[in-house]
Amino acid sequence: MNVLLCATCGTRLTEPVRRLDEMPPYPGGDGLPDLDDPRPGPPSVPRGTYAVDPHPFGAPYVPYDGPAGEYAGVSPGGVWMSDARGLLLSAGPRGTYVVHPLDAVGLAPHTDGARLVGCCGPSGTRGVNHVCACGAEVAIVAADCCIPRETRFVPDAVRVEAAA
Repeated sequence: MNVLLCATCGTRLTEPVRRLDEMPPYPGGDGLPDLDDPRPGPPSVPRGTYAVDPHPFGAPYVPYDGPAGEYAGVSPGGVWMSDARGLLLSAGPRGTYVVHPLDAVGLAPHTDGARLVGCCGPSGTRGVNHVCACGAEVAIVAADCCIPRETRFVPDAVRVEAAA
């Protein structure tokens, strides 16, 4: 079992978690109606575990210039984006540590409210949106109703150590 610590101050940021061999496939919706009562999406990793995602996640986003029919498979499980430039792909951090939201501890929302955008919770599309108690930008929390719930720790902002 491991814990993730803030690289700046050493504060523990997770409960003890076991590393998975790979990022699990993104969970689908549960099929229950949610038009009148939006619910958070399912968590992307089981409680008590973490995975390292090799794919980029979050901001910034760059235009996708490949065939439109192949766009959905370019970033497995990734949040899709579009704007006046067309379809966009994440160019955010790679190698994020993905934990179940209930395994993250000691985080506070970023003071820049624009990073917390989402309809039912932060979408994670505006970059790092949670900080350590020392103020270091450490995590991207995705908790909106239309995406899997997860907390992603930025690899340069944390370190992994064996749980005591």
